[in-house]
Amino acid sequence: RGNNYIMMGCKSPEHILLKASDGASDYGNKIGEPLVLGFARDFGITCGNTRREWLKPIMFSGGVGMVSDKNTIKDEPQKGMKIIRIGGPAYRIGMGGGSASSRSQSDSDSSQNMMAVQRGDPQMENKVVRVIRLLSSMERNPIVSIHDQGAGGMGNVTKEIVGGKGGVVDIASSFIGDDTMTSLEVWCAEYQEQVSCLIEEDDLELVKQVCRREGVDCSCIGWVSGDGNIKV
Repeated sequence: RGNNYIMMGCKSPEHILLKASDGASDYGNKIGEPLVLGFARDFGITCGNTRREWLKPIMFSGGVGMVSDKNTIKDEPQKGMKIIRIGGPAYRIGMGGGSASSRSQSDSDSSQNMMAVQRGDPQMENKVVRVIRLLSSMERNPIVSIHDQGAGGMGNVTKEIVGGKGGVVDIASSFIGDDTMTSLEVWCAEYQEQVSCLIEEDDLELVKQVCRREGVDCSCIGWVSGDGNIKV
């Protein structure tokens, strides 16, 4: 089956797993968090004359951390709470990651594949981690709820964090690294190590002060509306 991968323009599972492991270890070591846990999954099955399998093995990796018991349960979003985003700027990365993983791969769509790939920024990740650690260790944690941004970008994580209560989002308030991006791209793109948080309006300046100290952007992009709709 190895020749079939080459004919389809794909890297072999062995190549992907080795490079993914190397990349995860390299990323973690850059911010002083060695890779200590990880596993990989592959799948293939033949049913009659039909072969079905993942062409891209999935790798999971991570470290070990500690969280205070008081921070294990998220509070419910309430009308008027601010939606903030902490982290790096938006670029044309992570665009269409889900569809790119599902379609046949070839050299003809290499530019689309490149846009679909998420790219990590260890230095920015380190800054974001320091902000979260400081805020969450305060006697009264100002973070009501927090979501790490994944596939789907702001369009996904913003809807998640308001928890069905609805919200108003000012897309022009986003931290953008490429001024040529369209509004749709800003809404859907992967950002550099971004997290979205809900906070009370009275805590906004405190959070911004912490972010300024750590050298990371903090954008207030909207608020919880309470009407059940997302308005962008």
